[in-house]
Amino acid sequence: MRRNLFALIIGLALLAACAPQPAPVSTSIPTLINTPPAHAPELRLGLIGKPTDVNVWQLFDESGASYVNYALRSETYPRLYRLVPPNSDFQPLAADGMPEPIIQDGEQYSASVKLRAGLKWTDGSPFTAADVAFTVNTALQYELGYDWSSAYSPDFLASAEALDELTVKFYFKQKPNVGVWQYGALQGPLAQKAFWESRLQASSALLPDEKMTQDIAAATNYFNLVQTRVEDLTKQMTAFLSGIKGSQDVSGELGKKQAELNYAQNNLNKLLAERAAKIESAHQALYALDDSAEPTLGVWSPLERSETQWVNTANLDFPFAQPNFDRVAYSFYADDASANEAFERGAVDVIVNPTSASQSAAINPSRSARFLIFNPHNQVLGETHLRQALACASDVNAQNLLPIQFVPSSAWNNPELALPCAGLSADERFSAALKILKDAGYHWTQEPSASQTGAGLQAPDGSEIPRLLLLSTSAEVDPTRAALAKYIEQQALHLGIPIEVKLTDAAGLQYAVYSSGKYDLALFGWRLSEYPAYLCAWFGSGKQFENRNDQLRAGCEALQSTTDLEAAKNLFFEIQSILYAELPFVPLYAEPAFSKLQNVSYPFERVWGGLTALYGAPAEATPLQ
Repeated sequence: MRRNLFALIIGLALLAACAPQPAPVSTSIPTLINTPPAHAPELRLGLIGKPTDVNVWQLFDESGASYVNYALRSETYPRLYRLVPPNSDFQPLAADGMPEPIIQDGEQYSASVKLRAGLKWTDGSPFTAADVAFTVNTALQYELGYDWSSAYSPDFLASAEALDELTVKFYFKQKPNVGVWQYGALQGPLAQKAFWESRLQASSALLPDEKMTQDIAAATNYFNLVQTRVEDLTKQMTAFLSGIKGSQDVSGELGKKQAELNYAQNNLNKLLAERAAKIESAHQALYALDDSAEPTLGVWSPLERSETQWVNTANLDFPFAQPNFDRVAYSFYADDASANEAFERGAVDVIVNPTSASQSAAINPSRSARFLIFNPHNQVLGETHLRQALACASDVNAQNLLPIQFVPSSAWNNPELALPCAGLSADERFSAALKILKDAGYHWTQEPSASQTGAGLQAPDGSEIPRLLLLSTSAEVDPTRAALAKYIEQQALHLGIPIEVKLTDAAGLQYAVYSSGKYDLALFGWRLSEYPAYLCAWFGSGKQFENRNDQLRAGCEALQSTTDLEAAKNLFFEIQSILYAELPFVPLYAEPAFSKLQNVSYPFERVWGGLTALYGAPAEATPLQ
């Protein structure tokens, strides 16, 4: 679940998955359900898969991350801030109010956060700024990856310091943005210093020492100096061989310097390999540390564990939420079939991560989204009206798919924008697409109609539109995408747009889009993060699908350094306006996320990712009367 996985909500976190589904579902803001409060002893959740024995350090690193591990344990650790469903509102959790603004602090940047008073770990000790600083600095010191590095980015974050019991200060190497600050460091997991500090001594001793760091810095500088000299001599040698200028003596020095460069490279590689080995040894020692008595601080606390079931109990001292169940019992199943069998016989109330649909399954859009993308170097498809017509022709509702926007997260989505022909019937879409092309100056040797396929489509300048190649994965890889590609081909051909589908495997599609560029259109997919930085990663200056709109470029540049949530939202709204107008991609559909429930209800009907994304949302569940 990639990258960004990550924001703890009181009983919530976001992920998603899955496959095709039988009926379209709206992705609008969830409708609240007024359910009378009730209480019950136990909520029974079914999970596909089994947990592994990991401590907090491995849990949020790559080797320990799994859906089951996160569902069981991610809510037992505090965060400074959270995203609250259904709209993913950014709100304080362990923090007291919003963070202070980022300021210039000498050669660094910094900001402080106040903590709520009175928070306590399950051992009764207070939660303090020292816990925050310890966790941040440990993640940086050990160079932990995955969720740790997503939260505490080593590229930006230098350190954290406890100024007093309830004030922690973050220091940055370079100015952070909303993704690094609010959607990074402020939502990172936190562990107790008193429990872990002494236990880390042995593994910390395995980390690279200062001498190794200095040796690598010196070796890097030496390599760079020699490389610069080799490049200079190579230029001189080229000039000499071309008869422009130079001396034959350059050849001898170049040979010596090339040998010196090889030595410098080997020496640097050796030091880096030694360093990597030390880091890996320290990681393994860190992951092996026993956490059986670790204090936690969350809405749930671990109670019992066995091979077939884990039980978490409600933490009555947790001040932010009081669950409607005394405990949550998680049962583990090898596959969908065994989980569904347990559900049907009443042994499970909720199945939260099935990989396929079944009778009575609830369906929500997941974070896995599919787009019709256009090769930015194709001049024919560089014309906006042709892309708009193709957007009209690509009606995912007609294919019983879940429509998606550029930004599905309601916290960042501009609700005033829509794709061309949104909400129109099939006949209305055809008429609108035809009008778009005709008004733009396109013409045919045989104009299309409701009963007649168009032919001989010509651009406004009179040039013939060539055959266009639409790439997609094969039915063996993704039957939904393959079927949609054929549907788009048929719709485009009816309009007279000469498109031909070519199906390939996932690696072939990836290579064509990112390497060879041998495609005109493609059905491509990404897993979308809560914070929509992916828009600038796609369309920003110098990116794979760079959009040369000056306003979009300026917006992406401004987003690199702002930590103002409202300013960032306005910038993303402007970027979305440009994208909906120019359509460098056409957002198509989200893969569905499935869940099954009985005996319980939730205060929302629809949420991005469904209960799968929320790990069953046990703190939000209410027993049926």
